[in-house]
Amino acid sequence: MAGRAARAQAGSAPVPRFEVASIKPANPAARPGRMGGAINTRPGMLTSRAASLKDLIEAAWGIEGYQVTGGPGWLDSERFAVDAKAPSPANREQLMLMLRALLADRFKLAFHRQSREMAVYALVVAKNGPKFHRLETGITGYPAELNRLGRNVDMAWFARYLTRFGSDRPVIDRTGLPGNWDLNLDMEKIAAAAAENAGGTPGIQHMFEATANILESQLGLKLTPTKATVEMFAIDRVERPSPN
Repeated sequence: MAGRAARAQAGSAPVPRFEVASIKPANPAARPGRMGGAINTRPGMLTSRAASLKDLIEAAWGIEGYQVTGGPGWLDSERFAVDAKAPSPANREQLMLMLRALLADRFKLAFHRQSREMAVYALVVAKNGPKFHRLETGITGYPAELNRLGRNVDMAWFARYLTRFGSDRPVIDRTGLPGNWDLNLDMEKIAAAAAENAGGTPGIQHMFEATANILESQLGLKLTPTKATVEMFAIDRVERPSPN
């Protein structure tokens, strides 16, 4: 029994926490970043100028907005400035673990996991195969060329982008294509097609529809309506953050 207790104690690693952290209401003039609240990290530091609690949850657990259910109305409307410093030059993965502890401490966040079947789009490879090239090295992220989308990205990132780009349902990566790729999707052509379909200034749904139509011709990918079981992050309790 003593041996089992010792092994259990040795296997329970302490929860990593920030050395110091500030959370306060965001400046009303601060604007959220692209694809969420722009949670920025560098070794040992995490900052955001205008993140909602929902943005912070998505970043901390690596989930998408459609997976978060429950919680108060201000979950996605009130925005916060966050400045947090780790006790060491922690990497992004370690900072996200610290962010989880911070949300539990300061927002009293409690949740449980549950599964739900929902309508999705499956991002799949079209009949004639992909029309883009693999990149063996590099990191995912936005391209430097603003008129081109998908330089040096993985398929999971691209599926998330399509979801946030205006899809009426989540986009799930079912391409089976690992690694990073140069998609080189022509956004100027998509914008022109969206404007034509809208008969003027296109909305975000027009942009998504134009993107879906051009995916197969440009990239050899397509969106297939289907259903999938999705893991949900169900909020049980949350409070506005305690003072610094």
